[in-house]
Amino acid sequence: MSLRRVAGMLVALVPLTACHTAPERYNWGNYDPSLYAYYKSPAKLADLTASLEAVIKASDTNRRPVPPGIYAEYGYLQLQQGKTREAVQFFKLEETHWPESKVFMEHMIQVASTSPSPGTAGRSGGQ
Repeated sequence: MSLRRVAGMLVALVPLTACHTAPERYNWGNYDPSLYAYYKSPAKLADLTASLEAVIKASDTNRRPVPPGIYAEYGYLQLQQGKTREAVQFFKLEETHWPESKVFMEHMIQVASTSPSPGTAGRSGGQ
């Protein structure tokens, strides 16, 4: 085979390799649409929660890292529902997997630790 022919084949193959996209590093699942739907209608909290659970489970199943912020977002949803122990657990997971979030996650852990328990929200001291 001549050098000219080999060079021609290489030139023809280069565009094909450029079309190959690297696999996504993270599996975000249905997170974006469910977050958008939740922002438009907070009643869709269950859908967002299920979406985050699915992202975490898929990442674990596929042995891929959970995307940044997912543990924290899920922890925050737990905190909103009064599940402080679970919230702290997910804030710690975020901090462990994403060390750059340490300062913020420590703050969120402190907030969760000082949150009133679900049955005491809205009560005043004199009642």
